[in-house]
Amino acid sequence: MSASPVFATHDLDRDGVTDETDSCPNLQEDYNGAIDGCPSNFVPWYDEDFDGIQDNIDQCPSLRENYNKFQDEDGCPDTAPGTGSGLPADSDGDGFVDVLDLCPTQPETFNGIFDTDGCPDTFGSGSDRDRDGVPDHLDSCPLSAETYNKFQDEDGCPDTVTDSSFVDTDNDGIIDKIDFCQTEPEIFNGYRDTDGCPDVVLDTEFSDADGDGIADKSDTCPNQPETFNQYADYDGCPDSIPLFSGKLNDSDRDGIMDADDACPLEPERYNKFEDTDGCPDIPLYSIDVDSDQDGVPNSADQCPTVKETYNKFQDEDGCPDYVADDKNAPDSDGDGIRDYADLCPTRSETFNGFQDEDGCPDTASLTDRDGDGIIDTKDACPMERETYNKFQDEDGCPDGIPGLSSSDFDGDGIVDLLDKCPLEAEVVNGYQDTDGCPDISIMDSDNDGIR
Repeated sequence: MSASPVFATHDLDRDGVTDETDSCPNLQEDYNGAIDGCPSNFVPWYDEDFDGIQDNIDQCPSLRENYNKFQDEDGCPDTAPGTGSGLPADSDGDGFVDVLDLCPTQPETFNGIFDTDGCPDTFGSGSDRDRDGVPDHLDSCPLSAETYNKFQDEDGCPDTVTDSSFVDTDNDGIIDKIDFCQTEPEIFNGYRDTDGCPDVVLDTEFSDADGDGIADKSDTCPNQPETFNQYADYDGCPDSIPLFSGKLNDSDRDGIMDADDACPLEPERYNKFEDTDGCPDIPLYSIDVDSDQDGVPNSADQCPTVKETYNKFQDEDGCPDYVADDKNAPDSDGDGIRDYADLCPTRSETFNGFQDEDGCPDTASLTDRDGDGIIDTKDACPMERETYNKFQDEDGCPDGIPGLSSSDFDGDGIVDLLDKCPLEAEVVNGYQDTDGCPDISIMDSDNDGIR
């Protein structure tokens, strides 16, 4: 009886599981255990006919795909295009029809001397009678083709699976010799670790089903890992915009595209002085000191000398954030940043002059050759230090007084034309007077600054 066209089209193996959701569209579901369209004893990487196409997607799992000129990767033997008696003749069965085959009675060997003329290829002792790509003089089985399946060894012999060498007691696709739980199948869920053991959620409060470092309770897509590419938004969902150079890049990963970001290499912190300009925020209208430069002024900073990390446990108290219930969280690369907050958990943060606490090594692109704290890519004078005196402009160049010579021989920040002691540096101590001369302790009985 012929199969129903609708049935055959949408359920190739006719097991009641449609091809759209059938993990094994060519193998019948036996309805024992999980209903995934596969037999319960199915091993994902098995290839019964050794044609390099796994059984679950092989339309002819017991007949080898021969990969000739009519290759279609359906797992079935190929024949010349056409139907019925109209098939072009191919006397030597090498995939070249006789009318195009210079050697119609001698099969093309398809070895390393591949030339598509339909004739056997030779190169010294390069005869390859079984046409497996391994020349006879290197082939342990010159008349039996190498199958190149999952146990590929390039010895020129067919590969076989033996129970003694590839035992998989729990049928989870991980052979016993590397399976820590040989009688319990690995379930490959969000905590995938390929150890061969069932996965469990050990910490329910901070469970992370998709393993993307964002806890399920704050993950918009708990079963789809956040890709953290250049369009990172930390919503826990994969980022859909493909990576490429152009106006949509977000180099500092602050959610503001480079084209709109005034500081494309420095992330916007979005603290209390939020302005969406893409630059780190500072108190614009406050004279408050911010000793640790974390954007929280000392007057509001509970940890004024330790930077606020602004990680997933952000609280804007000015202190580094930690997971209170997970003090023993792993730090795989030993850089002091726990894996859950480390964007590069297997590569150490270098904590050099370009410290950013993202857990990743700092690159040479952040070089600051004159050591003035302004990276060369933003420094108008990369070989001359920014002096940060009263004429501060953060352009990376030494500052001077407009209209006057900027020469400052003693390097005290007071230009020589205004410096009463141009050869002696102003020490700016408790007797500061900005005259350009060293300050000394002078008797001042009434402490009014006038002796």
